[in-house]
Amino acid sequence: MKIMCQEHYGKVVQYAESIGDKTLHECLKRLERREQNPHHPCEIELYKDFAPHSFLFKERYPDGRLGVVGGLVYHGQPDRSCCFIDEPFHGWMTHT
Repeated sequence: MKIMCQEHYGKVVQYAESIGDKTLHECLKRLERREQNPHHPCEIELYKDFAPHSFLFKERYPDGRLGVVGGLVYHGQPDRSCCFIDEPFHGWMTHT
């Protein structure tokens, strides 16, 4: 995984730890598993998103093409992510 926003990443990880939330770690692990797909290996690039404590991610293939682009979005209380979810949720979710 290529972290394109190291300072933001560090602050978000620290925030997740401070509130005792494991969903960020789980989402990051799922993204890392996408990189290991034997049929379509890629590198995940993580960028700062406009939503608080959130990220934009891109799958980048070895030839430079982009794959899935999405968000690793924090749904806080109140939720300021501007993302639709069916039911109230507190933590991080992957959106594509």
